[in-house]
Amino acid sequence: MSPEQYEHFVAKHFEKNGYQVELTSYSNDYGVDVFACKDSKKYAIQAKMFGRTSRKINRKMAMELHGAKDYFDCDYAVIVTDGEILSDAQVVANKLNVELIYIPSESTSNFVTKKKLNFDYIWQECIMPLEGKILTRYDGKINKIKKVDWGGVERITSNNRSQKIDIEIFRYTIEQLINHGSITRKKINDEYPKRASSGIVLILSQVPFIELSLEKPMCLKLVKPL
Repeated sequence: MSPEQYEHFVAKHFEKNGYQVELTSYSNDYGVDVFACKDSKKYAIQAKMFGRTSRKINRKMAMELHGAKDYFDCDYAVIVTDGEILSDAQVVANKLNVELIYIPSESTSNFVTKKKLNFDYIWQECIMPLEGKILTRYDGKINKIKKVDWGGVERITSNNRSQKIDIEIFRYTIEQLINHGSITRKKINDEYPKRASSGIVLILSQVPFIELSLEKPMCLKLVKPL
């Protein structure tokens, strides 16, 4: 199950319990994944599929959803997760009246979304299989991919350093490719201050329909329409 599928499952969970639900767009949603209404009350719901990853629900997430709840004039804020909840998140959630709900994703593995060639599809089918592989850059230097999950990629760089690249920059880059057909390495650098653009470019160039252009400016291009 992907995070997007988990959002759909959470929406179905509330719908089955008598709520009217509305899924938001998968990006630019201000942290709200599902709006749910029942008994004249409106709920701002965030779905976090963190199970089997190193990511955990923290206090910042509770604070941000509390703000999004007020922005959208909702009555309640709810975080749903299949992962761990840090103690400071629980304290803040109690203070701000943000409800924390645990719903496991393991029992929903057969739930399938209609969308296929989107970020989640590319991540699952093309990026996750790179775990444990050694990738060679255009200049002959190598990277080893230690781990890939829904938190991001852990790699050993060409300088033999361990580095974690967050999934959000991969999502941003792939969405730019889908929407615009290309993205420069400079733009990736501008969006991600951790100086990992070489790794991002190397990893995404392994996708069969994404290629690396070495012409200046260096960029990634979508070579097959989605």
